[in-house]
Amino acid sequence: MRASSTRQSVMFAALGTLVLATTTAGARTLTLAATQVSNPEATLRELRVDVEERGASASLRLAAAEFAAPRLALAGRLNWTCEIRRDAQARRCAGPVVLAGKDGEQTADLELRLGDDDLVLGLRRDGAQVEVTVPFAGGQPYSASLRQVPAAWLKAPLARSWRNGDLREGLFDAVANVQADGRIEATYEVSHLSFNSGDGTVAGSGLAAAGRLQATPGGADLHWLGNADLRGGSLSLGALRLVLPETPVAASLDAVMRESGRWDVAKFGWSDAEALVFEAEGVLEPAELAPLQSLQVHLQQARFPLALQRYARGPLAAQGYPKLALKGELAGEFALDRDGLQHVALTTPGLDVDDGTGRAARGIRGGIDWARAGERAPAALAWKSLRLGDWSVAATNSRWQSRDGVLRLVGELRTQLLGGELTLAQTVLHPLASDGERVASRFSLRGLGYDSADGSLGAAHVGVDGNLRVSGTNDAPRAQLEAKLLGGEALAGAVYVKLPQTPVEVRADASWDGGVLNLQAFDWNDAGTLEFSARGRIAPADAKPLRALQVDLREARLDRALDRYARSWLASKGYAELAASGRLSGALHFDDDGLQRFGFDAQGVSVRDGGGRFAFERIDGGVDWEYRGDAPASTLAWQSAELFKIPFGPASARLDSQRGAIVLAQPLEVEVLGGKLRLEKLSLLPRSPRGERYAGSFAIAGLDMPQISAAFGWPKFPGNLSGGIPEIVFAGDTIEFRGGLDLYVFDGHLGVSGLTLERPFGVAPSLGANIHFENFDLEQFTSAFSLGGMSGRLFGTIDGLRLVDWSPVALDAWLRTNGGGRLSYKAVNDITALGGGGGLSSNLQTMALKVFDTFGYSRFGLRCRLTKEVCLLGGIDPLPVQAVAPESAADRYTMIEGSGVPRLDVVGHRRRVDWPTLVRRVRESMQGDGPIVK
Repeated sequence: MRASSTRQSVMFAALGTLVLATTTAGARTLTLAATQVSNPEATLRELRVDVEERGASASLRLAAAEFAAPRLALAGRLNWTCEIRRDAQARRCAGPVVLAGKDGEQTADLELRLGDDDLVLGLRRDGAQVEVTVPFAGGQPYSASLRQVPAAWLKAPLARSWRNGDLREGLFDAVANVQADGRIEATYEVSHLSFNSGDGTVAGSGLAAAGRLQATPGGADLHWLGNADLRGGSLSLGALRLVLPETPVAASLDAVMRESGRWDVAKFGWSDAEALVFEAEGVLEPAELAPLQSLQVHLQQARFPLALQRYARGPLAAQGYPKLALKGELAGEFALDRDGLQHVALTTPGLDVDDGTGRAARGIRGGIDWARAGERAPAALAWKSLRLGDWSVAATNSRWQSRDGVLRLVGELRTQLLGGELTLAQTVLHPLASDGERVASRFSLRGLGYDSADGSLGAAHVGVDGNLRVSGTNDAPRAQLEAKLLGGEALAGAVYVKLPQTPVEVRADASWDGGVLNLQAFDWNDAGTLEFSARGRIAPADAKPLRALQVDLREARLDRALDRYARSWLASKGYAELAASGRLSGALHFDDDGLQRFGFDAQGVSVRDGGGRFAFERIDGGVDWEYRGDAPASTLAWQSAELFKIPFGPASARLDSQRGAIVLAQPLEVEVLGGKLRLEKLSLLPRSPRGERYAGSFAIAGLDMPQISAAFGWPKFPGNLSGGIPEIVFAGDTIEFRGGLDLYVFDGHLGVSGLTLERPFGVAPSLGANIHFENFDLEQFTSAFSLGGMSGRLFGTIDGLRLVDWSPVALDAWLRTNGGGRLSYKAVNDITALGGGGGLSSNLQTMALKVFDTFGYSRFGLRCRLTKEVCLLGGIDPLPVQAVAPESAADRYTMIEGSGVPRLDVVGHRRRVDWPTLVRRVRESMQGDGPIVK
């Protein structure tokens, strides 16, 4: 059976008194019937009471076709059968009672005990017991007691005073007295208590409580006074979740429950001496969606970390601070109403705060006094140290004053920051702002210095004056900055910037929303050096963070901009000595799909690489490119150019942007080395699927060989150079010449295939090629390189040629003649030196050279296979497949096979020659005058 109440017990007592009194009159059988018996709390319909006497005993049977007690949530057909007994003190009737309702039958044991002064009604079921005593004398209090009564029995009675509440679990022991004036006084004890308000703002779980309670009617209102010792379990009040200790926590209540259901709380006291002591007052409307109408809390003491562990861990975790740690004490007061927070005044003699993410404050002392309306006295606030990640802020003192809801810094705040000094002034905070301005401040930094742990970020001697404004919501904050940078140095990766002492103006407007940084505006104004603006969207946590970026370069004065902003970055790319002048402007646009558009306009730009790799003078015009459309045609011209010290004449190129490609609108012809270079085709594909890609073709005609020799530091030789490349491709940092290069020199033909060039303007450029030549006039060739004179026709191949930083590291060269000719004594000497010796003894050679100036030969061959700085030499015959032992017969090879008289064979006897040694010998032979014969 669910429950029993005082008023229900009174009704049963009245019936029992009537029955028991009737039996004492000597009647042997008594029947009482009534169509309806009712009072404000319960109704019985079609009631029948039968009392039957059988000798010394009597029995009673009570039946009602319908019993209803709405406040107790009881309804159904009622039957009670009991045996009537008499003793010296009282008459009793005890037996089972059954209530059959829509949810089935509920049974319990019900006893009526009639004494001389009172009537006692007792109900028992499953170990739970409710007993009500009704006095006969007027003015005496009614009383009720509960023992191990489950929460389910009390849900309906409590609904009257706790609207929308849900009593879930608990076992109750209580003794209550109801005075004649309606006042209720009770002592109680409850264990395993769990409950919840209708809106979930108030809840408890696993609580144990014991205390006293008094309820005094005042018209339709009820005044409650109570106290309790609480142990264990948890209590939730809105976002606040209290984890109670096993040691007692004292709570007290002084409140009035109005007829409307509103609670006016004059005092709620809480005393957990180890952690939290406070008193509160306020108004609650339990039936409202927002029950809390007003609240004033007087915090006498909060001791951390215990107060945090017991009372605030849950709310702080919900607000995004699961690792927050506090140490120290707080005291003060705060007030709020249905419009939100109205007043906060907190003080601390010492408090340490650490949010667990690298931000911490030590030794906070003083406090804050803030109010939504009016003006409060200034309050002092200080700390010993403050850390924000890698940034440390030294001890400081400040004073803050509240005016109409705004906290204002009184005077200035000065502190040491990153080796410099930070000054804040005209600083205002809006603690309750949910949108609009939240923080505004003027600031000044002097002598700022910083070095990140990995060395990728740094600053030194930086000075900044500016204004900062923070607005927006918690989820989408917005920061606006206006600042002037006053000298100093900064490092970000490979980019090093040395700021001038004249102000550099910076403006920024950025917001954060859903993990995305929205850069609405960024403006950099280093007047006369670098001026640009930008906007974009960046998602730092994404695999591809850049979602959009647009940069508009208004002006860059290259002579100053390179030194100030790009010198270290250029050095990291291999252009440490790059020099430039002139003015440059342009635009760049990216989205999450990549580069969408770029363009630049050059005015009198000159660029010169200090390493002599390239130079351009007086570049004017520009390029305009768009990925998904056609951009206007453009013109790019220069006055002169130089590539690897080869001078080029002036040129002007007309360029079109079509379907994502920049193409040469018409062939471009440039004067070079007494001839011309004609660029037939050029196609630039900045968004090629294979990366940045450039393709073209060119031809050269009439290049003057003496000028080429002078440009490359070769020996001067006559003739001119012509040829062409049908296709040249530049992908990434590699140039690939496809189709071969055909040149005509020394009255013969030279072909180059497989020509590739990596990092041509970078660090350690690399070249690879296969070269073949045929029908060279040996007299022209040897004369050009100051070698000993030879006649005949020279053929040869240089396969697998690879140069790194323009020095050979690998090749397989084979030079040979087709037929014979004549060679001078100097040629004999030069060739002999390459092989480490000659075919004649020194005596015979001296005698022959005294008589003859030239010698006949039938065949000539020289081979060098270079690997790991060692050249494996060979002659007319092929190189051996396997290495041979040093100084063996197989180690010898013939380079010149003589003919005629005198017959002269030149034989080499050292196949392995150190490459630097071989290079030295060649240089000596080119510079020497040959042997001197006396």
